[in-house]
Amino acid sequence: MEEGPKKVLMVVLVLICLAGAGIITWKARSGDGSALKGSTLMWVKCNNPDCSAEYQITQKEYLDLIRENAIPGFATAPAMTCKKCGEKSAFAAIKCEKCGTVFIRGTVEGPFEDKCPKCGYSTIEETRKSK
Repeated sequence: MEEGPKKVLMVVLVLICLAGAGIITWKARSGDGSALKGSTLMWVKCNNPDCSAEYQITQKEYLDLIRENAIPGFATAPAMTCKKCGEKSAFAAIKCEKCGTVFIRGTVEGPFEDKCPKCGYSTIEETRKSK
């Protein structure tokens, strides 16, 4: 076997093993998903500039949407269909604990995915500072 195809095969095998390990870990930690309460809410924000809807869905709804729409080989969650505009442009979001702004995770460059683009507050950063 040539060097190029060997490398590709090895990378594919490693990715499959990592995906398998992730699934096993997730299954072991969450069981069948029934531990999630249907009332645990999370924020969603539409990334369509003509819409920008912000609303909440249950974590179970979110996980079901991810399972149904996941794209094999992609590490990020797929876009969800926005309940307001109907476009596939909604993503999991965070509501800033300080100023109340709802924003898509990772919109501000830096080590904390929950850093608010409006006020710069990060719950993760504050928690780490207090330890």
